[in-house]
Amino acid sequence: MNIMKRYFCFLGLAFCLFTVSCNNSNAIPIADNTFVLNEKVYKVIDNEITELANLNNDSISKSEVLNPNLKSYGETSLGYVKYGASAELKAVYRGDQLFFKLRLDGINDLRSSYSGGGFSINLTDEYDFQLHTIPVDKNEMIAVVDENGDPTYFEYNGKAQMSSEVYKAIKDFSVSSYLRKGY
Repeated sequence: MNIMKRYFCFLGLAFCLFTVSCNNSNAIPIADNTFVLNEKVYKVIDNEITELANLNNDSISKSEVLNPNLKSYGETSLGYVKYGASAELKAVYRGDQLFFKLRLDGINDLRSSYSGGGFSINLTDEYDFQLHTIPVDKNEMIAVVDENGDPTYFEYNGKAQMSSEVYKAIKDFSVSSYLRKGY
């Protein structure tokens, strides 16, 4: 029994030494998900390490994604849902968040003709690869009404977390639907 205690004690000590040696790093944490390593500042955004600055430079270059500008991704047809329907997407990127507004035209009967479901905003790159998908529930859509109280269009204001690399690669969008017809 004494040999077993020594064996387990030795294994425990070896494990502790191994763990301490693996955690030895030159990275210095400076904020939440932000650290300095080899004179460069990095931030972890959406499970991706992004270099923010190089401390060896005399000047700090300003990133283009740090200047938030409203970007219009245009309009796409939703004719597969209803003839003449369309979707328009506008967005602005701040920090690690994409703030966006989705506008749906031509589906004025969204609340009365569909019992549930929603839409998916599919953000794609220049090669038409899907980079990010944002689900939007039908019940979260806001109806913009006319003076008679009838819906003229629906819109959704939302946000999605993504890295600056994903944001810079977005070139187009599409909208898919998973609406359930009827009540």
